[in-house]
Amino acid sequence: METRWKEDFPVSCDDDTYATRREFMKFLGLTSVAFFIGTCAAAAGQWWNRIRAGQSASIAIADLEEIPVGGHKLFRYPTGNDPCILLRLESEKFVAFNQRCTHLSCPVHFNSDTKQLICPCHFGFFSAEDGRPIAGPPKRRLTKLAISVQSAQVWVRLAGKERT
Repeated sequence: METRWKEDFPVSCDDDTYATRREFMKFLGLTSVAFFIGTCAAAAGQWWNRIRAGQSASIAIADLEEIPVGGHKLFRYPTGNDPCILLRLESEKFVAFNQRCTHLSCPVHFNSDTKQLICPCHFGFFSAEDGRPIAGPPKRRLTKLAISVQSAQVWVRLAGKERT
């Protein structure tokens, strides 16, 4: 005599785990749609960040006397989650970069003797003049910020978004 549950569930375990071609293709189709939606959402997020960054205004970072020649100042721009570094290379030359290394986002530090930005995590070296990688694993430049000096203050905004 069969037990009661076998009467209620007449499908054997072997038949229960079998997937038909139609079910498999449905699974692949739905997975592809999910990946497509995820990719579109990521692209839309990047697009939105670019638009938002293009609308960001210039902000005053420091007074001219605040940073000595060969000195630097850390700040956050355009949001509180974006660490940046302002460098004074010469008396009239300022440059600013995003402080995240383009290799694995470790913070870069300024060495005024060599005029290089150094990533201590994997020994990446960047030029303080233009942010290009000099040595180590990084392959891309640091994101450069546009600098202007007005009313004895240093102002910053994202490069390429400069308004005249």
